[in-house]
Amino acid sequence: MRHAAIAPREEITSLSVPGNLFPKIKAIVPKDIKIEKLEAMGSGKIPLLIYTTSKGRCSTLLSKAQFLACLECFLAIKQQKSCSAISYEIRETGVAVETETGKYFIAASEIKAFLERYNRASLDKLEVELTAISAVVRNGIKGTVNEVNKLGCNCPDTIYRHTICKHQIAVHVRLNRLGWGSMGAYLQENQGAKWEEKLLRMAREAKADLGC
Repeated sequence: MRHAAIAPREEITSLSVPGNLFPKIKAIVPKDIKIEKLEAMGSGKIPLLIYTTSKGRCSTLLSKAQFLACLECFLAIKQQKSCSAISYEIRETGVAVETETGKYFIAASEIKAFLERYNRASLDKLEVELTAISAVVRNGIKGTVNEVNKLGCNCPDTIYRHTICKHQIAVHVRLNRLGWGSMGAYLQENQGAKWEEKLLRMAREAKADLGC
């Protein structure tokens, strides 16, 4: 009796998803910024950032879509689950956000620190490598390596300043591109023996979409 040949199991060579496969985080400003104030501009309530750089004091308007994306990123990291932001109200004390799952309030100091680090995550061109229990974030410019897991990050911003750091932001953006809404969702869904195959399959699909 003839038996059909069994194809050998494809060897898993890498779990790293190269940074050039996905669009980079869009910088708010192409320089390091220190935000002084966030306010709503005009009847359209367009977010206006007032900040300082090495060149002096400046201001810039954010699109509503970009600001909502930043709010969703903040909440997904904080809550360990994704949510869609529907609307926001910028107040002197912070930002009130309405999502599909409820209402939240982000203090002014928190949202300003978050936007500064969101911008820095773009400027540093961070590379993210996913593992079974965490994500490794490499900063090629500064030569540093940090680990992000469901508890946070091992960098000073998280440990000592208790803020969302640029490494957590980079990981969230990467997971979001791959179809996971948060680190919590990624870790929960990808437990077990097949998580590696699933990750590689999604990486291959991303390469195919980009013609790689």
